[in-house]
Formats: sequence, structure tokens, C-alpha cells
Amino acid sequence: MEPSVMDTKLPQASPLPSETLAFTDTPEPNPTITITPSPRPTFGPTTTATLLPELILPSPELSDPIFDVWDGVPTYLGDSRPGFYFRLTYNTRIWALTTDSYGQPALGHRDISYCVIAPASGGGLAPGLQVEHDIRKIGEIYFETNVILQQGVRQFVTYQATDGVIFTSFQVDFEEQPDECIAAAEIVLATLTSVPQSQATPVP
Repeated sequence: MEPSVMDTKLPQASPLPSETLAFTDTPEPNPTITITPSPRPTFGPTTTATLLPELILPSPELSDPIFDVWDGVPTYLGDSRPGFYFRLTYNTRIWALTTDSYGQPALGHRDISYCVIAPASGGGLAPGLQVEHDIRKIGEIYFETNVILQQGVRQFVTYQATDGVIFTSFQVDFEEQPDECIAAAEIVLATLTSVPQSQATPVP
């Protein structure tokens, strides 16, 4: 399946409607489920973080398509329809599909060091961290966003969403240029959709 060309502008956020969102052809996900940050290491206020090595990204080939897809298993399998994967479409000149420092597939930004999109699963927050919750429309889907802060400084952001078929979440990590990293990541997240497992090309 060839991905469609995306608008490279960040979709405009819009306020959450007053009525509850509903999907016409599939049951709503459990409304009591809320996202928790990824179990990646977090640090309390008295701990000095040591940066992991920067990801090694494959160089794009001239013959590579401008856009490619990343298919993967939803992080909330119990709330997703069996037999479906998530799909994100990304610009191969901006992002590279690779393996992160924790051994899982991830997208690394080619021009912003330590800017990474990776699947996020359950986990707790270290002492001294705060969370700012929001719900915003990114692309055609409403995402629950969670900005993790330490002493007022953003550490990472998690995104949780469903298209009515799959229910999954991602974590966007960064060290420098957080605004640019988040903006670029949300362009990719705006393409979130589901695809039957038979049509998916998951990362080995």
C-alpha cells in the first residue's frame, strides 16, 4: 500500500468537543483507561541524568521513497481489535526507522539530536516530576497528551489515541530543541491509523 503524501504543516489543534467522542462502527475504548508514562528511566530532582548514546540512523538512499510507513503492534492490545497494527507515515528525509537504546523500534529525527518517537507503555513517574494533561485533535484523531516536567522543564511527552480499531500510545523524547522536535513528531502522529496485520510490514 503506498502512503499518501502528507501536508507537512502541523495540524491545528482544536478544543475538545463538549460531547463524548464515539466511533460508529466499533465500541469505544474503556473510558477509565488513562495513559501512564513509559517505563524508560526517569530521574528525581537530586539525580543527574546521563545521556544514552545518540541513535545511529541509516543514511537515506537516493532511491528511497520520500514517504514510508512504520507498522507496529498497538501498546494496548486488550483494548484494540485483534489482528490490527498501528501505522504511522513519515518523511524518510526527516526521520529514520531504527532501534532505540531500549531495543525497540523507533523513529529518530535526522537533524535534531535525541529527538525520538517510540511506543510508550505503562509505567510510573519518579519523584519530583509533574504531568500536564491535555486532549487535542492532531490530524483526524483526538490524542490525550501528557507533558512530563521536572522543575518546570519539559522532559518528554506521551501521546495516547485510538482510531476506533487500535488503541496505542507513543513517547516523544528530546534533549535540545524541544519545540522543533514536538512539532515534527506531531506531523508524523497526525497520520496514525490502523492496518490489518495481513497488510502490515512490522519491523523485524
